[in-house]
This record gives sequence, structure tokens and C-alpha cells, in this order.
Amino acid sequence: MSSERPDGDPEVYRMPPEAFRVASDGVAPPAAERPSPPRAPEARRPRPAAPRPDRPARPTVERRRKGWDIALTIVLLVVLLAVAGGASLLGFALGLGSDACGADGRICREGLLVVGVWIALTAPWLVAAVAVFVAIVRLVVRRRAFWVPLVGMAFVAGLWWIGAAVVWAAT
Repeated sequence: MSSERPDGDPEVYRMPPEAFRVASDGVAPPAAERPSPPRAPEARRPRPAAPRPDRPARPTVERRRKGWDIALTIVLLVVLLAVAGGASLLGFALGLGSDACGADGRICREGLLVVGVWIALTAPWLVAAVAVFVAIVRLVVRRRAFWVPLVGMAFVAGLWWIGAAVVWAAT
């Protein structure tokens, strides 16, 4: 096998034809029987769609950032974090539900009480973290994001009430 350089180009090497032949008996098939080498797929460019007569062609416009959306989203995210902190503090207050256990012969399920308090403590922060992430992603891709903190606040309130219901069911 030789490693000649065609045209003196140091980047390209030429190998002898024997290096490419593969046959079971050591004899290469005649040129007429050889399969043609596979062709590289041609790069197709999509043809622009012809405007349809029933509707006008819409020009492709890059999405603009809306300043009011960015400002409102940031303000609502701050409010969401404050709501999550408040819900978490109220979750601590739910832990006081265990004070009634044992009084007047009252029996409480401690495991269920702990689960309810942990739901009320941690769920608001998890929802807030997810909402902040989704809002930032939507702002980066230039989509409206002001509604994400609003939905997050609804989920914070809902999950806090679920935690409270679990605590009340335990006492």
C-alpha cells in the first residue's frame, strides 16, 4: 500500500485500488458487475410555498419583546416568591396542630401530620422554582410569560390547602 500525495496536497492521501477490493476468492468482480457507489444525498432546499389565492401571504417576522410583559412577569415573580414564603410560614403554623394530640383522649396520626406539614412547607417553594424556570424560558424564547407566576400562585395556594387538609385529617 502506498501513501502517495496527489498534487502535493498534504491533506489528501491516495490508496491503491487493491486496498478497496473485497472478494471471497481474492479476485475482484469485473467492472460491469460491480455495484455503483452510493450517491450522497443531494441537499434539497425547500421551495417557498406559492401564495394561495384564498389567503394573503404572511411575512415571517421575528417576535418582538414586549416590555410590559417582561416588567409584569418580574413583578409577579417577586410576588410569587413572597406568597411562597408566606405559605411556608403558615405551614410552620400547621405544625402546631399536634398540640391538641393527647388532650381529652384525642389520638392523632403522627405520620400523617408530618406529611401534611411537609407538603405545606415545601410545595410552595417547589412550585415557585418551577414557575421561575418556566417564566425565564418563555421570556428567552420571546413568548408571553406573565401568566406563569399567576398559575404558580394558584398552585401554591392549592397545595398549601392540600397540606392543611392532610394535617386536619391527622388530628
